[in-house]
Amino acid sequence: MKKTVLLACLAASASSLSIADEYPNFEVFLGAGTYMYDEDLRNLDDAYSLEAGLELPMNETMSLEAWLSDYTVDVNNSNAELDGQRINLGALFHLKEGSTRPFISAGASHLEFEPETGPEISESLVNLGLGVKKYFDNNFVLRGELMAMNSLDNEVTEFGARLAVGYAFGRSVAAPVVEEAPAPVVKKVEEKPAPAPVKPVPAPVDTDKDGVVDANDKCPNTNAAFKVDATGCPVMLTQAVEIQMNVKFANNSSVVTAENLSEIQKVADFMKQSDKTNVTVEGYSDDRGRAAYNKSLSQKRADAVRTALINEFKISADRITAVGYGEENPIADNATAEGRAKNRRVVGVIKAKVEKAATK
Repeated sequence: MKKTVLLACLAASASSLSIADEYPNFEVFLGAGTYMYDEDLRNLDDAYSLEAGLELPMNETMSLEAWLSDYTVDVNNSNAELDGQRINLGALFHLKEGSTRPFISAGASHLEFEPETGPEISESLVNLGLGVKKYFDNNFVLRGELMAMNSLDNEVTEFGARLAVGYAFGRSVAAPVVEEAPAPVVKKVEEKPAPAPVKPVPAPVDTDKDGVVDANDKCPNTNAAFKVDATGCPVMLTQAVEIQMNVKFANNSSVVTAENLSEIQKVADFMKQSDKTNVTVEGYSDDRGRAAYNKSLSQKRADAVRTALINEFKISADRITAVGYGEENPIADNATAEGRAKNRRVVGVIKAKVEKAATK
């Protein structure tokens, strides 16, 4: 009954937990273990157990975990057996990131032995463990660890080992993007008929060498590098000018730091030069966690930059649009912490049109 209540409570808490966009929602494990008892104190053989566990990530390094161990142990020099159950609650600290993650675990346990006859035997323990987890692309996890357990009631330290297979719910792995090369474009070359012979005539005078004779040139002395129209005046081109800002955010944060204000100021300065320019502020996150949460977080980041442009740099609110795209359009590999940090960003794009003389 105790085991059923414990697992039901842990499953309910896991289903309601909301974790930041970089971590799995929770991990479940099933495996086997072995425990080596002090023969002089307990007069018991080594035991082999079934193990069930649940891990709830709190942040990038720390998780809370619970384990249930169920086993039968033989009494030395006897046909008697004891049914044993151990419930362990504790914390797990990862030592590095990546698909292979060594860790240290620590916690407290409640151990009960149920003999075939007589009262139950119970005791409290503190335990320390060292192990490693291996994550696979299909979200399965292989976990192994060694444990030391100290009985607070019997003042004895004993050892155990556990090997388990698990599954990481909510952990996403970005699929590689393969870009197809565009098909070559073959242009058909049409042969032009040879021009009819022209009788040479004296060349008219073209002082500024722009290709328009002085008699028809309305813009004399034009720079020879500029293209001109039929009247000898420079051809004006309308060009799109684009300025970008790149604002980075801390993990699971939408706070604009003082270091980011210089990036935002570049956009504000350009917009103040022309009241016809508008900006679109685009927010992004990495791909860890649920897509709906990531999109909400990216919208908060875009809104935070929009608010800074309005409050800090006095840009009119109707010239700024903020859009959150979540985990779309990554600029780096989400499999590493460095790549995920680059993807947690806000990009502001200003587009304006200016006129300049076309060159030859």
